[in-house]
Amino acid sequence: DRYHAVVANPPYITVKDPLLNKSYRRIWSACSGLYQLAVPFAQRLFDLAIPGGFTGQITANSFMKREFGRKLIEEFFPTIDLTLVIDTSGAYIPGHGTPTVLLFGRNRRPVNRTVRAVLGIRGEPKAPDDPAKGLVWSSIVRTVDTPGVETEYVSVADLDRSVVSSYPWSVSGGGASDLLSRIEGASISRLGSVGQAGTGAVTREDDVYLIGSGALRRIGVADVFHKPFVLGDDIRDWSLSGVSSALWPYDEESLAAAIDAPGLRLLWPYRAQLRRRVAFGKSQLQRNLAWFEYSMFFAKRYRVPGSIAFAFVATHNHFVFDRGGNVFNRTAPVIKLPEGASEEDHLR
Repeated sequence: DRYHAVVANPPYITVKDPLLNKSYRRIWSACSGLYQLAVPFAQRLFDLAIPGGFTGQITANSFMKREFGRKLIEEFFPTIDLTLVIDTSGAYIPGHGTPTVLLFGRNRRPVNRTVRAVLGIRGEPKAPDDPAKGLVWSSIVRTVDTPGVETEYVSVADLDRSVVSSYPWSVSGGGASDLLSRIEGASISRLGSVGQAGTGAVTREDDVYLIGSGALRRIGVADVFHKPFVLGDDIRDWSLSGVSSALWPYDEESLAAAIDAPGLRLLWPYRAQLRRRVAFGKSQLQRNLAWFEYSMFFAKRYRVPGSIAFAFVATHNHFVFDRGGNVFNRTAPVIKLPEGASEEDHLR
């Protein structure tokens, strides 16, 4: 069945079941990397609409800047008539702790050269008594039909369609898009030409491994099997603070999976869930990994001591130069300069 109008509030979680994960990748072309269900739902809405039918969804905005959203933005959205994008990350919406965006479109090829966008400037100062009368939401409702208008909380613009067909998206108002264009126009190079950014380690069971050095020592785990484990929240104002230690199940020299007897006893009660961890549609054992090691550990990046780490999710940019010895979680990606780069190169 297909419908004249389709609306949805899709789940924002990742797919745990490896068979479902694989099936969704086969059916919906935008599913890529460690995608969230918001991606196949975005395609599915248009599948359910008749030709020319209307769609609307409130969905997590994580696809806009995380790598799994690239195919959705660059390959799927250009094929349909996306008509309206509203940044609701600053609005108070009961039941939605995750930052959201509203997407509206029609199941047809793009018609206009522009897409109406309501861009966020400032979030709700406090939770309103009546969410429907919140300052941000009221600004959205009042201005959505008037491009060029700017309030304290949002600005409205008609964006060239090429902007919403290019990854990543920036839906910040108040002139942020113009500023970004000026910065990019004045730059002499891009970071990608001198370095690579990526994750240091992904456990997919942080609560099992990240228990602190005190607990690890009391259990009897040797010092060589625990390391400072940096989360994005630990990176603020050019420094690291509040970093806790995690069990580190690797040999210091070879970086092959290894663990001592106390560490094995610690992980043994969780062995079933650790074996079931899924990455790229395969379980831990299907990827020929030891059940006790991390879901992902990028040894090549770890071997190069110098790193520029940054907080993956933050209101402002936060970076820190690390000289080695720390393990960086997926929420704290690292930038690696070419081997042999000096400390001065990193600081510059």
